[in-house]
Amino acid sequence: MTELPKTDFDTTIEELREQVKQFSLDRQWSRYHTPKNLTMSISIEAAELMEQFQWFSSEQSLDVIREPGVLNAVSEELADVLIYCLILADSAEIDVSSAVRAKIKHNEMKYPIGFMPTDDV
Repeated sequence: MTELPKTDFDTTIEELREQVKQFSLDRQWSRYHTPKNLTMSISIEAAELMEQFQWFSSEQSLDVIREPGVLNAVSEELADVLIYCLILADSAEIDVSSAVRAKIKHNEMKYPIGFMPTDDV
């Protein structure tokens, strides 16, 4: 019987962290995983993600992301960003779930219900 691929609904952050860590260990890449290199890599991959929408308006980006080729490229670049984020979290011993929850709590205070950004974006 073929096992179905796991999704967000049945995969933990820890499972992803371990898979990414093992991938790096198997290739002996850990020595390159310094905070400087990892944060630069996150930025580079985020720029590649932004590149997918570079010449589109905000409205056009809502349509273009539905195109299979664009959606696939966005998925790959997003995965690259997340992989580097997981490596950074692992190497810095940051609990991602705790960090995200703390940031949401901070943002709830900073941006109370009813806060609306300007329409200039």
